[in-house]
Amino acid sequence: MQRTTAVFSLSGIFALALVANALAADAVVEEQLIPNVPEVDTTEWGGLYVGLYGGYSWFSADGATVTGSEVDGEGEKFGAFTGYNWEFENNVVSGLEVFGGYSGNESSSTPVNIEQEWDASLRARFGYAFEESVIYSFAGLAVTSVDAQTLTGADDDVLDGYTIGAGLETILKDNVTARIEYGFSDYNSGSFLLGNPASNEIDFQDQSVNIGIGLRY
Repeated sequence: MQRTTAVFSLSGIFALALVANALAADAVVEEQLIPNVPEVDTTEWGGLYVGLYGGYSWFSADGATVTGSEVDGEGEKFGAFTGYNWEFENNVVSGLEVFGGYSGNESSSTPVNIEQEWDASLRARFGYAFEESVIYSFAGLAVTSVDAQTLTGADDDVLDGYTIGAGLETILKDNVTARIEYGFSDYNSGSFLLGNPASNEIDFQDQSVNIGIGLRY
């Protein structure tokens, strides 16, 4: 009788082991059926960054009292930028950025020659992150130094206005990024004394395409 009871006990243990093994196998199969969905880590874009840029720009200067018509010019630009990004849900990235440097914009028309010496802006960025990149737009305050020369005199002035634009930034490796962007700036008008009693109003706008390299901290 005792031998029969032991046989039944061993059989029960063996059956329970088979059931447990089958349940574990089903769990593994069900787990394998769940697809691995990659997630975009927008925290890659959070924090402080600095960088350098270079590009090309062209401007229009409307000063009817000086030239009688619109004056156009073009040239290279280069400088530096720094800013801070914040990351949010739904892959949204926003930030504040200081941007500016040297401008080689210059006209070659007569009777007035106009040069843009430097420009700078404080702008807000708003973008969307995907994979290793972020596409963004920006808008903010802008200032520039403009020099005007005629046969009768020369003067310069610092003009202020606004800037808007858009760009694409991507991670090259680790904490190094690259960007390309287009921007438009309207600096309103300034007064220039060019050798005649009255001041001369010149309205100044420019557009630029820049590429840059950034370093994130």
